[in-house]
Amino acid sequence: MLAALIVFVATAQWRPEERVMLSDFSYVDAVAASPWLVFAATRHGLLVYDRVTGKWRPPVTTLDGYPSSRVRTAIADQAANAVWLGVGGIDGYVRYDVDARMWTRGIPPPPDAQSQVLTVEAALARAPAADALRSLILTDRRLQSHRFTAAASTPDRAELYFGTDGLGLVRLDPRTGEFEVLPYGLLAPGVGALAPAEEGGIWAATNARPGGAERRGLTWVAADLSATRPTEGGGAALGFTFLVARRLLATAGALWLATEQGVMQIAPGTMMRLRLYDVPQATSLAPAPDGVWVGTTRGLSVVTRDGNVERLATDFPVLSLVAVRETLWVGTNAGVVMVPPGKDAAGVAALTQPIYAMTRARDTILAATDRSLVWRDPATGTWKELPLSLALGRPTSLAADPDGGVWIGGTQGLARADLGRSLIRTLTVPMDLPAPVRDVLADADYLWAATDSGLVRFDRRAVRSR
Repeated sequence: MLAALIVFVATAQWRPEERVMLSDFSYVDAVAASPWLVFAATRHGLLVYDRVTGKWRPPVTTLDGYPSSRVRTAIADQAANAVWLGVGGIDGYVRYDVDARMWTRGIPPPPDAQSQVLTVEAALARAPAADALRSLILTDRRLQSHRFTAAASTPDRAELYFGTDGLGLVRLDPRTGEFEVLPYGLLAPGVGALAPAEEGGIWAATNARPGGAERRGLTWVAADLSATRPTEGGGAALGFTFLVARRLLATAGALWLATEQGVMQIAPGTMMRLRLYDVPQATSLAPAPDGVWVGTTRGLSVVTRDGNVERLATDFPVLSLVAVRETLWVGTNAGVVMVPPGKDAAGVAALTQPIYAMTRARDTILAATDRSLVWRDPATGTWKELPLSLALGRPTSLAADPDGGVWIGGTQGLARADLGRSLIRTLTVPMDLPAPVRDVLADADYLWAATDSGLVRFDRRAVRSR
């Protein structure tokens, strides 16, 4: 392999439009409403709902200066797009200006602002019909019960907004008792795998801790972050039960999810689980000519179009996969193995190190070892090497950049490699990202990073210009 001269570039402070993080925003501590906006202060960020357009604005999280202390009250500015958040302590109140995207600390709200504060009991007294339907409103699709945690009334019409401890925000008409749940965000903070959605946007599969209370499932996220659509398993009471989402693949009109339980086939339209294939400890997925390739800790299998699972005669654990037409490239603990069409024999092996992630840019195969990015020249068949920064940690995922180069996710950050110029730009935890990166996905406008603390969307061109 040919070693290359490398340059590492540090990053600068991000503007709000360049980097946004989504997390689990289902637990709401405080709510406030103005003639134009509704503010919901949650455990992981501030949500801003546009009452005029009926869409969500990008959330404001700790990456943007959201207080780390729990918010106790929220008071909306009735003359501007701003909100005061009561956090107690030295700061008392902090004010966030939506248009300027700026925080101001230590400035108290107007003297008459406390008149806006509405308790849950006082709000329900205005809506007796809703109070009678409380159990219906607060029961989710998995038949779990929740509570109202905060309330706010709108100044211009008879409309109430309630915060909950798991359902997010609820809009209610006190005259008729009609209600609408307005969910936004992920099912759990940790994200393990990503895939593009046919209708635009992306799918994010969340992770859960063993024995933890996190919800399990997938969330569709609009590219502009104006809407999200979570699913825990088609509305079934049991729903999804997996803990770790390792890879997500969209192919053949279905979503395929590799988990510790096996490979799950999901219908994108209904989000119902079509089938769980008995391929335990699945680590990676790739499209196959007659189905889906599945890499596991025990070897390589293929799920055929007719629903059969065929195991190949391999005795090595699979860490990563990438398919180029009918040829499969397999990343193992001992390097790269090529499986030609026919699935009956392994081709030439290359490299001698564990291959933690693989991808392709056109016909170029790229792989990540512990400390290097390597790629195969399609013209000569030789492998070239570019060292990775120690600040990246161990590589976890690769994604080709539409404009050339490759994105590398790692346990300590995220990097972009320009193969032609031997240049790597590295973003690190916690300055640029909140937690280790588990998966990356790049589209025409954005770079999406799945991390243990949320889904981060970067303006792809902004990252490249740094």
